[in-house]
Amino acid sequence: MKPSVRTALSGTVIAATVLPALAHAQSSVTLYGIIDEAVRFDTHQTTTGGKLYTMGSGGQLSGSRWGLQGTEDLGSGMKAFFQLEAGFTPNTGVPQQATASGAQRLFGRTAIVGLSSDTYGSIILGRQYTLVHEMAYTHDLYALSNYTGTLGFQGAGETGGGRLDNTVRYTSPTLYGFTLRGAYTFGNTAGDTHRASSPAVSLSYDHGPLSVGAAYQVINDIGGLTPATSPYGSTYFGITIPDSQQKVFTVGATYKFAQATVYASYIYSHVYPADYRNDSFSAGVNYAFTPTIHLLAAAYVDSVKHASTQGTRITAGPTLDYALSKRTDIYAGVDYSHLTGAWTTLAATTGSNQPFFGFNSLFEATIGLRHKF
Repeated sequence: MKPSVRTALSGTVIAATVLPALAHAQSSVTLYGIIDEAVRFDTHQTTTGGKLYTMGSGGQLSGSRWGLQGTEDLGSGMKAFFQLEAGFTPNTGVPQQATASGAQRLFGRTAIVGLSSDTYGSIILGRQYTLVHEMAYTHDLYALSNYTGTLGFQGAGETGGGRLDNTVRYTSPTLYGFTLRGAYTFGNTAGDTHRASSPAVSLSYDHGPLSVGAAYQVINDIGGLTPATSPYGSTYFGITIPDSQQKVFTVGATYKFAQATVYASYIYSHVYPADYRNDSFSAGVNYAFTPTIHLLAAAYVDSVKHASTQGTRITAGPTLDYALSKRTDIYAGVDYSHLTGAWTTLAATTGSNQPFFGFNSLFEATIGLRHKF
């Protein structure tokens, strides 16, 4: 089995339990989920360089979740559909994807309803992935899973995992391999239609083994000193920042060979006037030795610039994945990160999603188990 995190993130599951059909004969509801947990060893996890053995917040390859999704055939090529998806931490059972003020969400990963037409495309309403995040994980070997959680573009505005509330999205029909998407997030502020809003657009091309795409998004009013009233939080990697705007652009490509799939992407992010700019590059390969044994190897380079300072984070390492069945796989991997300059300062903050406690390097070893249902 090819361990495609991208497929899991988009809501397609390998096996599912089908609930009783809705009233329409062509309608159905599906229960699905993923549980991914691992034991990790990390260096430099205290100010004195202490080591840590932990199960952390989940496995390396996928965020754990359960959900419901369904469709209703309305006839004439039109369908209604919905998806509700909740994330959780498997070692504690605690829900994930809380609001910026700390309130728990029932369906924090996805909560959408939509209509699709073979002729006119689809429209989706609700809490959903941003277009820029969706494009980025499409061309990332690990699909921006826990392995890549420290990419710079997730540091502000999209710290909730690249999803936004109150969003409407349109997806065009695919024409000659091209698909156009547009999205708009409503800020829900009376008298100010601009505040906390987020417009976005993306264009992708898929033909045979090749997938190429780009996306651009603006997230207004991140940061600020009152996180309880901000949908995006008040910090950038744990550092409180003034009210700012984030602009993100990404472009990437994926190509499938006989036994290997290669990935490459670039992500630009600028948070202003807080003045944090990230340029993130990644490349990876998923090589199938056999249908059940895959080697995943990737490298990530993120350059951060802030005021008169700059620094680089480099993360790389392999993961070996073995499929016990179509629904269950085990994996083991190691990765090493090295920091310079401003990245060393940034990762020393207690709010960092993977703190380095002032050190400029971190080694991690992981053994995990993932099951899909």
